[in-house]
Amino acid sequence: MNALCLLLKPENILLGISPSSKKRVFEQAAQALSLIYRLDRKEVFDALIAREKLGSTYLGYGISLPHCRLPNLSQPCALFIRLHGQLEPARAGEEPTHSLFFLLAPEEACSEHLELLAGAAEIFSDESIRTKLSQANTSEKFCEALNKWCAEKYESDKRES
Repeated sequence: MNALCLLLKPENILLGISPSSKKRVFEQAAQALSLIYRLDRKEVFDALIAREKLGSTYLGYGISLPHCRLPNLSQPCALFIRLHGQLEPARAGEEPTHSLFFLLAPEEACSEHLELLAGAAEIFSDESIRTKLSQANTSEKFCEALNKWCAEKYESDKRES
């Protein structure tokens, strides 16, 4: 089962956030992550921005995967934001960003962090689930579509092996 499916719940899916700037979206994400997971907002924001400065986390299809590892974090944390509008591309060749999947992982959990990023890339690279997720008008419907996709993918993978 894609581990990402277990991380995203209705409470960590925000739909319709207005993007005044990339920095402001990251501030809103850090605020939401700090409230949901009881983390230090400034530490989350600073770590996400520092990682973003190393290179683009743009996946494609209008989706970015900002992520970082944090000390003293005991488990991965996630937040999905779908914007009402879009952010202009940071680099040539990128499309405007309309959705962001934020991932925080424990500092020592390198392989788990990479597995979660790969899981996010697998989900968001699938056109059928991207379409269903983009049409979900509530966080509950978003989770329902995601969980259905994950269950079907799991069953399909199980049959193939």
